[in-house]
Amino acid sequence: MFKKSLTAIFFLIWVALAINPVDPGIWALENILVVTVFPVVLWLDRRYRFSNGSYLTLTAFVVLHLFGAHTTYDRMAYFKWFSDWFGWHRNYYDQVVHMLFGLMVFVPFFEIFYHQGVSRKLSYLIAFLFIASIGAGYEILEWFSMAAYCKNPAAVCADALTQGDVWDAQKDMAYAILGAVMALVLHSALSSKNRNNKLRG
Repeated sequence: MFKKSLTAIFFLIWVALAINPVDPGIWALENILVVTVFPVVLWLDRRYRFSNGSYLTLTAFVVLHLFGAHTTYDRMAYFKWFSDWFGWHRNYYDQVVHMLFGLMVFVPFFEIFYHQGVSRKLSYLIAFLFIASIGAGYEILEWFSMAAYCKNPAAVCADALTQGDVWDAQKDMAYAILGAVMALVLHSALSSKNRNNKLRG
Protein backbone atom coordinates (compact mmCIF):
# COMPACT_ATOMS: atom_id res chain seq x y z
CA MET A 1 0.00 0.00 0.00
CA PHE A 2 2.89 2.37 0.81
CA LYS A 3 4.39 2.03 -2.68
CA LYS A 4 1.04 2.41 -4.44
CA SER A 5 0.28 5.58 -2.47
CA LEU A 6 3.74 6.95 -3.22
CA THR A 7 3.31 6.22 -6.94
CA ALA A 8 -0.06 8.00 -6.97
CA ILE A 9 1.46 11.05 -5.24
CA PHE A 10 4.30 11.04 -7.76
CA PHE A 11 1.91 11.10 -10.71
CA LEU A 12 -0.06 13.98 -9.17
CA ILE A 13 3.17 15.97 -8.74
CA TRP A 14 4.20 15.10 -12.31
CA VAL A 15 0.88 16.41 -13.69
CA ALA A 16 1.08 19.57 -11.57
CA LEU A 17 4.64 20.35 -12.72
CA ALA A 18 3.71 19.69 -16.36
CA ILE A 19 1.41 22.73 -16.24
CA ASN A 20 3.01 25.89 -17.64
CA PRO A 21 6.74 25.00 -17.30
CA VAL A 22 9.23 27.85 -17.75
CA ASP A 23 10.58 26.29 -20.96
CA PRO A 24 8.34 23.62 -22.57
CA GLY A 25 11.20 22.39 -24.75
CA ILE A 26 13.49 21.77 -21.77
CA TRP A 27 10.60 20.18 -19.87
CA ALA A 28 10.03 17.76 -22.74
CA LEU A 29 13.73 16.89 -23.04
CA GLU A 30 14.20 16.38 -19.30
CA ASN A 31 11.10 14.20 -19.16
CA ILE A 32 12.44 11.76 -21.74
CA LEU A 33 14.43 10.31 -18.84
CA VAL A 34 11.38 10.16 -16.57
CA VAL A 35 9.19 8.49 -19.19
CA THR A 36 11.96 5.98 -19.88
CA VAL A 37 13.17 5.30 -16.36
CA PHE A 38 10.05 5.27 -14.18
CA PRO A 39 8.35 2.31 -15.94
CA VAL A 40 11.67 0.46 -15.56
CA VAL A 41 11.65 1.24 -11.82
CA LEU A 42 8.11 -0.18 -11.52
CA TRP A 43 9.18 -3.33 -13.37
CA LEU A 44 12.31 -3.73 -11.26
CA ASP A 45 10.26 -3.34 -8.08
CA ARG A 46 7.90 -6.13 -9.15
CA ARG A 47 10.85 -8.37 -9.87
CA TYR A 48 13.30 -7.54 -7.08
CA ARG A 49 11.10 -5.84 -4.45
CA PHE A 50 12.83 -2.64 -3.42
CA SER A 51 12.65 -1.83 0.28
CA ASN A 52 10.21 0.95 1.17
CA GLY A 53 13.15 3.22 1.93
CA SER A 54 14.70 2.65 -1.50
CA TYR A 55 11.38 3.19 -3.26
CA LEU A 56 10.93 6.44 -1.33
CA THR A 57 14.40 7.76 -2.22
CA LEU A 58 13.94 6.83 -5.90
CA THR A 59 10.61 8.65 -6.04
CA ALA A 60 11.96 11.67 -4.16
CA PHE A 61 14.91 11.93 -6.53
CA VAL A 62 12.68 11.90 -9.63
CA VAL A 63 10.46 14.58 -8.05
CA LEU A 64 13.53 16.77 -7.47
CA HIS A 65 14.44 16.26 -11.12
CA LEU A 66 10.92 17.27 -12.17
CA PHE A 67 11.19 20.52 -10.21
CA GLY A 68 14.43 21.26 -12.06
CA ALA A 69 12.77 20.47 -15.38
CA HIS A 70 9.77 22.68 -14.57
CA THR A 71 11.78 25.80 -13.70
CA THR A 72 14.93 24.84 -15.68
CA TYR A 73 17.97 23.91 -13.61
CA ASP A 74 19.87 27.14 -14.20
CA ARG A 75 16.89 29.26 -13.08
CA MET A 76 15.64 27.10 -10.21
CA ALA A 77 13.78 29.81 -8.29
CA TYR A 78 13.24 27.69 -5.16
CA PHE A 79 17.02 27.30 -4.78
CA LYS A 80 18.12 30.85 -5.59
CA TRP A 81 18.08 31.84 -1.91
CA PHE A 82 20.82 29.27 -1.28
CA SER A 83 23.13 30.83 -3.86
CA ASP A 84 22.28 34.34 -2.64
CA TRP A 85 23.01 33.33 0.95
CA PHE A 86 26.56 32.23 0.04
CA GLY A 87 27.06 35.04 -2.48
CA TRP A 88 27.44 32.63 -5.41
CA HIS A 89 26.90 33.81 -8.95
CA ARG A 90 25.33 30.63 -10.34
CA ASN A 91 22.47 28.37 -9.34
CA TYR A 92 23.86 25.14 -7.87
CA TYR A 93 20.61 23.19 -7.86
CA ASP A 94 21.81 20.99 -10.74
CA GLN A 95 24.98 19.96 -8.93
CA VAL A 96 23.09 19.28 -5.70
CA VAL A 97 20.74 17.00 -7.66
CA HIS A 98 23.74 15.20 -9.20
CA MET A 99 25.08 14.54 -5.70
CA LEU A 100 21.63 13.40 -4.53
CA PHE A 101 21.50 11.04 -7.51
CA GLY A 102 24.52 9.19 -6.15
CA LEU A 103 23.25 9.41 -2.58
CA MET A 104 19.62 8.40 -3.19
CA VAL A 105 19.91 5.91 -6.06
CA PHE A 106 22.98 3.97 -4.88
CA VAL A 107 21.13 1.72 -2.41
CA PRO A 108 18.35 0.71 -4.86
CA PHE A 109 21.03 -0.37 -7.34
CA PHE A 110 22.76 -2.28 -4.55
CA GLU A 111 19.52 -4.05 -3.62
CA ILE A 112 18.92 -5.24 -7.19
CA PHE A 113 22.14 -7.26 -7.19
CA TYR A 114 22.32 -8.19 -3.52
CA HIS A 115 18.81 -9.66 -3.55
CA GLN A 116 19.90 -11.93 -6.40
CA GLY A 117 22.57 -13.53 -4.25
CA VAL A 118 25.52 -11.42 -5.37
CA SER A 119 27.97 -10.83 -2.52
CA ARG A 120 27.66 -7.62 -0.52
CA LYS A 121 31.06 -6.27 -1.62
CA LEU A 122 30.46 -7.03 -5.30
CA SER A 123 26.96 -5.51 -5.11
CA TYR A 124 28.49 -2.33 -3.67
CA LEU A 125 31.05 -2.24 -6.48
CA ILE A 126 28.47 -2.79 -9.23
CA ALA A 127 26.17 -0.12 -7.76
CA PHE A 128 29.07 2.33 -7.60
CA LEU A 129 30.04 1.64 -11.22
CA PHE A 130 26.41 2.09 -12.31
CA ILE A 131 26.24 5.49 -10.63
CA ALA A 132 29.52 6.62 -12.19
CA SER A 133 28.53 5.32 -15.65
CA ILE A 134 25.07 6.90 -15.60
CA GLY A 135 26.51 10.18 -14.33
CA ALA A 136 28.92 10.27 -17.28
CA GLY A 137 26.24 9.11 -19.72
CA TYR A 138 23.91 11.92 -18.65
CA GLU A 139 26.58 14.51 -19.38
CA ILE A 140 27.09 13.03 -22.85
CA LEU A 141 23.32 13.09 -23.40
CA GLU A 142 23.21 16.76 -22.37
CA TRP A 143 25.94 17.59 -24.88
CA PHE A 144 24.19 15.64 -27.64
CA SER A 145 20.84 17.30 -26.91
CA MET A 146 22.43 20.75 -26.95
CA ALA A 147 24.18 20.05 -30.25
CA ALA A 148 21.07 18.58 -31.83
CA TYR A 149 18.29 20.88 -30.60
CA CYS A 150 19.71 24.22 -29.48
CA LYS A 151 18.88 26.88 -32.08
CA ASN A 152 21.16 29.55 -30.61
CA PRO A 153 24.91 29.85 -31.32
CA ALA A 154 26.94 27.09 -29.67
CA ALA A 155 28.55 29.49 -27.18
CA VAL A 156 25.13 30.71 -26.01
CA CYS A 157 23.81 27.16 -25.62
CA ALA A 158 26.91 26.02 -23.75
CA ASP A 159 26.75 29.00 -21.40
CA ALA A 160 23.08 28.30 -20.61
CA LEU A 161 23.84 24.64 -19.95
CA THR A 162 26.95 25.17 -17.80
CA GLN A 163 26.11 28.63 -16.38
CA GLY A 164 29.54 29.77 -17.53
CA ASP A 165 31.43 27.02 -15.69
CA VAL A 166 33.82 25.28 -18.11
CA TRP A 167 34.21 22.39 -15.64
CA ASP A 168 30.48 21.88 -15.13
CA ALA A 169 30.33 18.38 -16.66
CA GLN A 170 33.32 17.14 -14.65
CA LYS A 171 31.89 18.59 -11.43
CA ASP A 172 28.49 16.99 -12.08
CA MET A 173 30.12 13.57 -12.47
CA ALA A 174 32.27 14.14 -9.39
CA TYR A 175 29.24 15.10 -7.28
CA ALA A 176 27.39 11.94 -8.38
CA ILE A 177 30.40 9.85 -7.37
CA LEU A 178 30.68 11.73 -4.05
CA GLY A 179 27.02 10.98 -3.34
CA ALA A 180 27.56 7.31 -4.13
CA VAL A 181 30.55 7.12 -1.78
CA MET A 182 28.52 8.76 0.99
CA ALA A 183 25.68 6.28 0.44
CA LEU A 184 28.10 3.34 0.41
CA VAL A 185 29.72 4.39 3.69
CA LEU A 186 26.39 5.09 5.42
CA HIS A 187 24.70 1.91 4.19
CA SER A 188 27.72 -0.24 5.04
CA ALA A 189 27.95 1.22 8.56
CA LEU A 190 24.22 0.84 9.24
CA SER A 191 24.16 -2.71 7.85
CA SER A 192 27.16 -3.67 9.97
CA LYS A 193 25.51 -2.19 13.06
CA ASN A 194 22.27 -4.08 12.38
CA ARG A 195 24.14 -7.38 11.90
CA ASN A 196 26.03 -6.86 15.16
CA ASN A 197 22.79 -6.11 17.01
CA LYS A 198 21.25 -9.35 15.67
CA LEU A 199 24.27 -11.36 16.78
CA ARG A 200 24.06 -9.88 20.28
CA GLY A 201 20.30 -10.50 20.40
